[in-house]
Amino acid sequence: MKANGAGSRFDKTLGILKAQKVDGILLNSEANVSYLSGFHAPDSYLIASKKGLNLITDFRYAADFRKKAKPPVKILGITGTIFATICDVLANESIKNVGFESRHLAFAECQALHELSKKRITWIPLKETIEHLREIKDNEELAHIRKAIRITLQAYDFIKKKLKHDMKELQVAAELERFIRLAGATSSAFEIIVASGPNSSYPHAQISDRAIRTGEPIVIDMGVTINGYKSDLTRTFFLGRINPVVRRLDMIVREAQRMAIRAVKPGALIKDIDSAARNYIKEKGFGKYFGHSLGHGVGLEVHESPSINCKNEVPVKKGMVFTIEPGIYIPGSYGIRQEEMVLVTANGVEVLSGNCRH
Repeated sequence: MKANGAGSRFDKTLGILKAQKVDGILLNSEANVSYLSGFHAPDSYLIASKKGLNLITDFRYAADFRKKAKPPVKILGITGTIFATICDVLANESIKNVGFESRHLAFAECQALHELSKKRITWIPLKETIEHLREIKDNEELAHIRKAIRITLQAYDFIKKKLKHDMKELQVAAELERFIRLAGATSSAFEIIVASGPNSSYPHAQISDRAIRTGEPIVIDMGVTINGYKSDLTRTFFLGRINPVVRRLDMIVREAQRMAIRAVKPGALIKDIDSAARNYIKEKGFGKYFGHSLGHGVGLEVHESPSINCKNEVPVKKGMVFTIEPGIYIPGSYGIRQEEMVLVTANGVEVLSGNCRH
């Protein structure tokens, strides 16, 4: 992630300060800090005010961050403790009313900041800060996401040729981990899911040493990280002859996915996109076996806003990136899931992972 996006993001943050009626916002979630900084910034805090963006970090990162930071980002090393440094910055810049991320700042941290500021600062809990800015991806962000998707698709092509009878789920995951690292990924985006046979009936099955059997579905859910940005794709593979019942479920899931993708366009309500897939699966008699949301936003976090579910009445906007991942799970027997990542365009939708005709 390059730093040249920090200026425009800062300008948008000024509007948030005004809307929230605060002098500054203290960020400590890695994704939000990285977004405003313009580069991957782990283990750091950031104070956003109308005077600029002060990123506070320790000795491990300070020198490297200074090479990456561009105005209005300023890198500050910790002097004493992190909380004392934060309070010093706030005092030096006369910031009196400070919003903080109530979902991310631990109680002990809040307590330390309150005690150190000695009532000179009013701390205001905010459920959300800049998350809605991150919903719309710019060209630089999309480039990272596209690269992450490309490596993930290459990994699936690789593992498809490797899968064989008696190969253990753990072996499959290990092969994938090795491949994505050699292909240029920083890391996997999350713990890779490899679920075969009855394990595939659990949407987020824990990986095991179970041996894969011919004739059963193998659900693999994985993604990679590139410059902080994630991908998230699921494929269901089969070894040998496919059970006719399972084949039918696979066809239902794929058609449900196509219907949802066709519903994506600027202004479409998220709940209607979810319903396009969910209602089709319900009509086919498997509604009770599709229990999770249709998808989620992907970017600096593998699960971020917007949530693609049946209760979300927010319209989608150009530049949003999210997953479409319907599934059917028959308890204790087998499961099917297919997951693509899509981009909302000016006129409709682009399937970034390019695996679904719509």
